[in-house]
Amino acid sequence: MKTFVTTALIALFLAGCKSRENLSKQEIISQIADKIENQNYTFVPATAMLASGKFVSLGYPYSLSVSKDTVNSFLPYFGRAYVAPAPTDEGGIKFTSTDFDYTITKGKKDMWEAMIRPGDNWKRYTLVLQIGDTGYTTLTVQDINRQTISFYGKIE
Repeated sequence: MKTFVTTALIALFLAGCKSRENLSKQEIISQIADKIENQNYTFVPATAMLASGKFVSLGYPYSLSVSKDTVNSFLPYFGRAYVAPAPTDEGGIKFTSTDFDYTITKGKKDMWEAMIRPGDNWKRYTLVLQIGDTGYTTLTVQDINRQTISFYGKIE
């Protein structure tokens, strides 16, 4: 009986929530626009494209979280580094920044471009997100000490 009640409550909860798959395209576009304009979203990459043109599927839950006061990056890096990282365990694109420049421009064909430049990170990354109206995104990470890398995924 307890299991039945729990299952019924979960089913009612899930029925009351509108999943992204059940939303119309216009509702999805509106949600994505709100997240970008309010500077409150998470980019989850599915693949990485190296400078050599090779694609790498990402199975681990990597992400780039953006809010008004913090940018948190936990992304892998594949490619050539011109300078080895000082602590050897910091080979990825991993940082938390509270001092950053964030600029967003509305482009053509319902695209946004968000540029993030952390100011309190010694590596001085430049992150450029090309965000489509339905949330599909390309993130390009530039670093003067490494080859450029791009990630493809979605905004959540």
